[in-house]
Amino acid sequence: GISSDCAVNGKEALELFTNSAPGTYALILMDIQMPEMNGYEAARTIRSLSREDGRTIPILAMTADAFVEDIESAKAAGMNGHLSKPVDFELLGREIRKYLNRS
Repeated sequence: GISSDCAVNGKEALELFTNSAPGTYALILMDIQMPEMNGYEAARTIRSLSREDGRTIPILAMTADAFVEDIESAKAAGMNGHLSKPVDFELLGREIRKYLNRS
């Protein structure tokens, strides 16, 4: 019951979100290391938008970097959570359900 859009870089992710109607997206899985605009910059920009959902949409960092400072950097950029790669799909499912309030 979930559909998704895929962006190849942070700039495209920002454009997809910005050009969508408010409420189109329920959650963003944001890779950190992307060309043109990294995930931290994309998340900070989404959080700074004047639209309400930009301030409230759950954004989960997806990265191979799993040190404490990486988790802190994700939170400082406005992300709600941090998932390390390789992806643990059970954990990913739990995180998605947590933010989408689904069982």
